[in-house]
Amino acid sequence: MKKLLLLSSFLLITATLQARDAVIDQLPDFVEHGMAQWHVPGMAVAVVTDEEVLLQKGFGSTADQGGTRINVHTLFAIASTTKAMVAAGILMLVEEKQLALDDLAIKHLPELQFGDSWLNDQITIRDLLTHRTGLASTDFWTFAQGMALKDQITHLQKVEATASLRSRFQYQNTMFELLGLIIERRSGKPWQDFIKQRIWQPIGMQETFASRGRIPDGMEYVLPHRHIEKQVVQAEWDLDAMAADAAGSVWSSIADMSKWAQFLLRGGETSDGQRLLSEAGFAEMFKPQMLISAAAFYPTTKLTEPHWLSYGLGWFQQDFQGRMIDFHTGSLSGLIAIIGLDRQTRRAVVALGNQDHAEMRHAILWQVMDGQPAGERRDWNADILSLYGGLKREGEAKWEETVKARLPDSALSLPRADYTGTYTSPAYGEVQIVREDDQFLIRGAKFHMPLSHWHLDTFLAERKDFEFKTLLPFSIGPNGKVRSLEFFGQVFEKINEEKD
Repeated sequence: MKKLLLLSSFLLITATLQARDAVIDQLPDFVEHGMAQWHVPGMAVAVVTDEEVLLQKGFGSTADQGGTRINVHTLFAIASTTKAMVAAGILMLVEEKQLALDDLAIKHLPELQFGDSWLNDQITIRDLLTHRTGLASTDFWTFAQGMALKDQITHLQKVEATASLRSRFQYQNTMFELLGLIIERRSGKPWQDFIKQRIWQPIGMQETFASRGRIPDGMEYVLPHRHIEKQVVQAEWDLDAMAADAAGSVWSSIADMSKWAQFLLRGGETSDGQRLLSEAGFAEMFKPQMLISAAAFYPTTKLTEPHWLSYGLGWFQQDFQGRMIDFHTGSLSGLIAIIGLDRQTRRAVVALGNQDHAEMRHAILWQVMDGQPAGERRDWNADILSLYGGLKREGEAKWEETVKARLPDSALSLPRADYTGTYTSPAYGEVQIVREDDQFLIRGAKFHMPLSHWHLDTFLAERKDFEFKTLLPFSIGPNGKVRSLEFFGQVFEKINEEKD
C-alpha cells in the first residue's frame, strides 16, 4: 500500500511538473495580455525552482508617462510579502533563545497595553504573527494619520476587540510593526538591519532595501499608478520615503526576490549550503497556525475551490489540486506584489507590479501552480478578471441602493459653519472639518476629502482619484450643537463644545 501511495504521489508530481513546464514558455504572453486587461504600466515576474531560474523578466515601464524600461533589477515595493521575512527573523531569535513564540508580547514590550487588560496576560508573539489577537485593522493610524509606532502603542489602550482572542482571523498590520520592535529589543538592532544582516546579505540580496528612501541614487524604481475613469494616473505614495515599517515597507528587485524564493524552496539554506534557519524553525513557519473562513480569505477561492484555508507565520495557505500552496500578496497605494510557493514540487512564482490592486497577480500565481493539461486548464486571466469585475459590480449595486435611500430636499439642522472644527477619537486621533475656498473638507494628518451634503445631518466624503466614497453622519446633542461625527466606523467627538 505504501509503495502504491508513493508511486501515485510521484506520478502526480511528475504530471504537474510536465504540465507547468509547458506553461513557462507561454507565460510572457500571458503576463502581457493580463497587463493590457488590467492597464498595468509595468511588472516583473519570476518562476524558479530550488536549483534554477525558469523565467525572470521585466515587462513594460516604471511609469505610464516618461518611465524607463523595466528589467530584472528594477525595484518594486514588495509590501506585505515583507511579513514572511519578519517572521523568519523572529524564528531566528527563537533559535538563539532570545525569545519564544509563546512568550507574552508584553514580556518584550512592557509598554504595550491593550484595551482589555486581560489580553495583556494572554497575547503572545505567535498571536501577533497570525492576525488572531481579536483586534480589527488599525491601518487608519499609518495611512491616514501617519502615526508613529510609539503613538500607536499608546492608542492601542483605547481599541476595543471585535472578536475574542484566537477565535477569528483579522488582518492586522500594527501587530507586525510590534514584531519589528521586538526584533530590535532582542537583537539590539533595528529590525531592518537585523533582516539585512541575517537574511538579505547571506542570500545575496543586494538589491533589497527597507524603505523607498533608502534606495541609492541611480537605481531605477517604479512609480505607483491607479486606473481611474478609464485613465492610468500616478498615485500618491502610501508610506513616507524613510518609513521602515515591518508590516510592509521593503523594496526589492525580481532578481533578489527570486533568490528569496529559492532560499525558501531549499528549506532555509542559501545557494552555497549555509543554513540560516533550522529545519524545525522552517517547518514552524509553514505549519498552519490559524484557520481562516472563506469570507476572510481571497475571493479567488471561488475559482480554486480549496478544502481548507489557513495562515502560517507570514503566509496564507490552501490546498490546490492535491498540493499545499503557501502564498502572500502585498498592496500599497498603486503598487502590488505576490509570491507563491509549491514546496511539494519545489517551484515558486513572484510577480511585482505598479498598478493599484491589479488582481492579475492571482492569475499569474494560479497559471504557474496549475498542473492540469493545457486543454483542461482555466483561462486564469479571463476568470480572475470576471471574478473581480463581478465584485466591483456588486459594490456599485450596493451603492445604488444607498443612493435610492437618500432623502430628497432635506436640510441640515444647523448652519454649515457649525459643523466645522476638530473632532477626536481616543483610539484613532483627530480629524478636522474645515472650509476652504467655499468647499467643505474632512482632513487628517495624511488625507483630505471634499464633503458635500447628502441628507439631514449626513455628508458624503469622496476622493474620486481613489475611487473612494463614504457617508459621514453627524450627531446633534440635546443642547442643539454638533456633538460628534462617525467616520470609518469610529465616533469622533467635537472638541471645545459644551458637553451634555
